[in-house]
Amino acid sequence: MAYVARNIITNELDKCVGCNRCLRVCPIDEANVTSERDGKIKVEVDGEKCISCGACLVACHHGSRHYEDDTERFFADLKNGVPISVMTAPAVKTNFDEWGRLLAWLRKEGVGRIYDVSLGADICVWAHIRYMQKYGTRPLITQPCPSIVRYILRHRNELVRYLSPVYSPMLCTATYMRKYEGVGTKIAAISPCIAKTIEFEATRAVDYNITISKLCKYIEDNRVVFPVEPSGFDSYDSGLGSLFPMPGGLKENIENYLGKSVRIDKSEGPQSVYKALDEYAGQREQALPALFDVLNCKEGCNAGTGTLKGSSVFEINAKMDSTRQAALGEDRKQYLDDLYLRFDESLELSDFLSAYAPAVVQPIRVGQEDMDAAFASLYKFDEASMTFDCGACGCDSCLEMARKIAKGVNTPNNCVEKARSDIQREQAENSALQKTNLYNIDSILADTGNIKEMTETIVSNIDNITEAISVYNSMIRDIEKIAMQVNIIALNASIEAARAGSHGKAFNVVAEEIRTLAQSSSRSAQQTNESSVKATEAISAVNDMVMKISENVNASYENIVAISENTKKILKEG
Repeated sequence: MAYVARNIITNELDKCVGCNRCLRVCPIDEANVTSERDGKIKVEVDGEKCISCGACLVACHHGSRHYEDDTERFFADLKNGVPISVMTAPAVKTNFDEWGRLLAWLRKEGVGRIYDVSLGADICVWAHIRYMQKYGTRPLITQPCPSIVRYILRHRNELVRYLSPVYSPMLCTATYMRKYEGVGTKIAAISPCIAKTIEFEATRAVDYNITISKLCKYIEDNRVVFPVEPSGFDSYDSGLGSLFPMPGGLKENIENYLGKSVRIDKSEGPQSVYKALDEYAGQREQALPALFDVLNCKEGCNAGTGTLKGSSVFEINAKMDSTRQAALGEDRKQYLDDLYLRFDESLELSDFLSAYAPAVVQPIRVGQEDMDAAFASLYKFDEASMTFDCGACGCDSCLEMARKIAKGVNTPNNCVEKARSDIQREQAENSALQKTNLYNIDSILADTGNIKEMTETIVSNIDNITEAISVYNSMIRDIEKIAMQVNIIALNASIEAARAGSHGKAFNVVAEEIRTLAQSSSRSAQQTNESSVKATEAISAVNDMVMKISENVNASYENIVAISENTKKILKEG
């Protein structure tokens, strides 16, 4: 059986904040690709390497990760009259308080026959027991979880030979429905597992994977009201198959029949089971158990990746314990013996067995040179920095982070320690720049001080010139007065010369010259006054300009002083 399916988990990268929570929980090194987009860290799932364990769906708090199933397609086909039969996982009973009314509603919507997968779980247990009895006890890894199968087929090919050939409970149910019950319709599975889509598409045994979570959303969105009267299954009561979805469920089933005659180990949860499988690969076969009962989900299928998340572990366990007590009643041992005898008489073991073909995903190979370059990109050059191991990048160690960088599935800027080092380097560079700026500021301050002094000197000199012009204007006014008085004297002298007759002619000549001098002095004084007015206006304009320059220089000087003091304060605090 080769598992090839569409990508189940998808990204909505606009909502990804690069918190690395998905990286911390993912069991596959290369299943998430971290990169920078527009200066922001984004983590994108690589569908080729993803095993759809669903750990990132729980870890993501920002709505960036989603999964696909067949719920919408199932109901669309049902409305279009497509004949469909349904099988429901035991987890339906722990996730729906009124699961009988759910079955009644499905029948009302057009579903044909409905089977309990607990029956398939009984067949699965029976097939394991009969297989070991027929072919001898050898190490086997059970495979109810498609995520675990996909992990082995794609990433741990050396474990393929240990995979149990027995179908999962759902595939056992589908096989039973088709071959032994004659169900010819399409088959839909109401399941607790998003990865069942992988199993169904690979085997073509089931047509729809309807996860409990998306079924509940469909019911809520469409405001479905269940019928009052419940309905049951078309299959007969199961044995201990209802315990199968619990952690160690297969182990408990087999031990109830065989006792402790065979060693069965178990492991659950994405943070444990894949590391356990890695360790399994490196063990001597003599150290391995007859059966390794493994589940992807820590609390089993009842709290699987496609179930509701509102119930606590204790609530789920309480429901399962009630199921266990009912399954382990006094007459159940005889019922189980009778059930397996019935299976022996009516079922063919080979119908529930399959072989597996690896679908190898080649890991990215890196050499020492690549690792050295990766550590260099993180500015890690000594043992202390290379083993900082803060885990903020989503990796367990700096070595793992460097390896991912070398592989191209992570980016150096996703390293918190590098970011801190970058900040420290930037601070040091800024400090050096501030010191250089301070030196330049001091030079500017000195030059501005000189300009300030020269401006003040210019203002002082202009004031002196203005004062000198003011004195000069006073002298011009005195000259104008003298010219006026001289002119009066000349006029009087002319009058007296006229009275003197011929004796006053010479005096009259002198009077004319004095008048001419007075008029000339008056004109010169007037011209000088006009020039003085223009000079005064020009000097006033220059004075205003110099005063504005002086004010600006003073303001700049104060600003530069403030900048200098702040820079010194920053350097001192830094």
